[in-house]
Amino acid sequence: MPETNPIDRRQALRSIPAICPGVTFAEEPDGRLMVMVPVQRRRGFFGRFQAPVTTKRIRLDEIGAFVIGQINGERTVEEIVDAFLARFRSNRREAELSLADFLKSCAQRNIIAIGIR
Repeated sequence: MPETNPIDRRQALRSIPAICPGVTFAEEPDGRLMVMVPVQRRRGFFGRFQAPVTTKRIRLDEIGAFVIGQINGERTVEEIVDAFLARFRSNRREAELSLADFLKSCAQRNIIAIGIR
C-alpha cells in the first residue's frame, strides 16, 4: 500500500476540486440536485452478470448543490469557502471543516477529484 503524506490546512485550502469525467447532474423541482456517477462493473465471476457500466444516483440538498455548483476546476477550496460564507453566513472554521468533510465524501464517491498544488 503506498504511503500517503497528510497535507496541512494551507495546502488543503489551495487545492482545486474538479468534477470527474462522466458525472452528470439534474436539478430537481424542489431545489435538490441529483448527481449521476458512472460505475464500472466489478471484476471477477459476479461482475460477468452486471452491465458494463451502471449509474449510481446521489441526491444532494440545497447546500450540497451550491457547493458542487462552485466547482469548476479552477476555484480553490478557499474560494469555495468564501462563496459559501457569503451565501450562508457561517463561522469560517465551521465552514472550512464542513466543506472539507463534504468534499472528501464527494471524492470517495467519485463525484470529484481534488488536485493539490
